[in-house]
Amino acid sequence: MPEPLEIEFINVYSPTGDGPINRWIIAVIGDSEPEIDDTIYHWVHIRDAEVAQRILSENDVSGMFQLCGRRAWTQKMVVDEIRGLWSRFQNAVEHTHTIESLSEVPSPAAVQYSGERRRPNLGPLHDALIACGTDGWRPMTAMRVGLMECIAHSAEQI
Repeated sequence: MPEPLEIEFINVYSPTGDGPINRWIIAVIGDSEPEIDDTIYHWVHIRDAEVAQRILSENDVSGMFQLCGRRAWTQKMVVDEIRGLWSRFQNAVEHTHTIESLSEVPSPAAVQYSGERRRPNLGPLHDALIACGTDGWRPMTAMRVGLMECIAHSAEQI
């Protein structure tokens, strides 16, 4: 019997989820302060995780893989980005944009994390996806886009 496909999903977030990102967004929307810790995350959107899983399944790949984002993120980086995006979202809804609010402000998440990363080993996943004819493990959903989807979903729930 062939070995099954097993994927350990690490730091996967979803607009409809209830994980840390969703809780941080609810806190920011509620004008409260998320409790910040020093955990390092390697976030990846659920859509990218599902695409990778589908490709591996359709190509009858078996084995155990770890799946997470490629980049290290601190909680502070993500919460700062959420705050900026929430402010822009509110300005758009309330028609209160100013020149400053529409200026291209660098994302707080654009700062590269320079500490120890300890990222899970993505090599086997990357190699398996290349063997399936793709470019390997390259998540396509930008963090800002994924966060905006989460913010929009949370705002609808209020």
